[in-house]
Amino acid sequence: MKKVTTLVRSKTYESDLAKLDRRLPRQVTVSSFGHASDFDYKRDTKFLSKIVKQCMTAHTLDLNYILHFLSNYTCEQRIILVRDLEFEYEYNLIDLVIEKPESPMRSCTLAMLIEPIELYVRDFHDLLTHKQLKKIDYDITKKLVEILLPLDNDDIKKFKESYENLFESPVQKDIEIVQGSESIATNLLKELLEGKRYEASGYSATMAKVIGKKLYEVGEGSPGIDYETFIKIFTHDSFSQLSAIFDMYEDKYGRPIQVAIEHEFQGKIEIECFQDMVEYVRLPSGYLAKVIRQALDKTPIDYVTLSRTIIGHEEKDLREVGLEYSKIYDETLDQTINSRVDILEIKRLLILIITHGHDITDDEDGKVHFDHSYGTNSTSAGTLTQATQSPTTGNGMRRNPSHEAFDKVVSVFKTTRTH
Repeated sequence: MKKVTTLVRSKTYESDLAKLDRRLPRQVTVSSFGHASDFDYKRDTKFLSKIVKQCMTAHTLDLNYILHFLSNYTCEQRIILVRDLEFEYEYNLIDLVIEKPESPMRSCTLAMLIEPIELYVRDFHDLLTHKQLKKIDYDITKKLVEILLPLDNDDIKKFKESYENLFESPVQKDIEIVQGSESIATNLLKELLEGKRYEASGYSATMAKVIGKKLYEVGEGSPGIDYETFIKIFTHDSFSQLSAIFDMYEDKYGRPIQVAIEHEFQGKIEIECFQDMVEYVRLPSGYLAKVIRQALDKTPIDYVTLSRTIIGHEEKDLREVGLEYSKIYDETLDQTINSRVDILEIKRLLILIITHGHDITDDEDGKVHFDHSYGTNSTSAGTLTQATQSPTTGNGMRRNPSHEAFDKVVSVFKTTRTH
């Protein structure tokens, strides 16, 4: 009988020396923030430790409170707080959140605790694991491609290093275990993970004609399609060159490359993956806007994809994604989030990120109503007053809470928790 290899969970233990190595460069980067004078990471880590300590005393980790706390910080600041919390107070907040049952709150909170690359890595591994354990019954290739498409060559390198560091196995090996070693999907994913795309911004019209003709010859112009050539072109040529190739193809052969892909490819998933790649090449922000919309259209909402796309792109290209979303769907992204997301703390967070500081709870008499469903295992209920909310600056940027605000957060635990 063939031995089944099971994908491993992430490592949770790190030596004190490794923690110290991470902490040294962290102290240097604190002053690099645009509003560094507002961010005292020693002070704020101390307050975060009080919150976690109260949670430990109550034998539960209240994700609502943690998420509300984290919403006051930029991505870089959150990473500093989480790492310093582990070094100074020996609370590994990431592991504490991972130990919670799967839920929208868990997905969203975890996304706020880690760097975008690690977020993509963990989601990628979760998809592979769930597929292997038959927790999901659909083909995951499209989702895996969706995670890898926005990554440049440097990101791909970090992705592979992070994956192997967390799960002690090369990502390519795990793909083969779950997806098989010879499929078109596996070859496409492995080529994307090579990170060998030409990244120059310009393009050659002459090369576009040559490669466009080659695409025709290995597809419509021959009895059998040459998938290997298709994959190489789509994963190695620059996006600007690919866009020129697609334009030339349509001009010369009278139909868009997407139609040719649909006509020539046999499998539905392969067709969708290559068409997604064409769409991303044409307009990355438009592609990501549609990813967000599709996540919101699902029943229930796909909070994993929603969190990964919005939080993961918070400091990269989320503004462009939001603008394109408005053009495609005739409403702003925050309007859609406000009308469709039914977990208030997640809704509040995502709108804060999208709008760069608008807190919807300011429109509701200054109160934040926490949702304790979806497996958060919280033992308390109630509201957190506006005093705990972070004020915004004149330009709408989020600022960090004061000592008084944090003290009130901690006091809530003291009055609402049983010890």
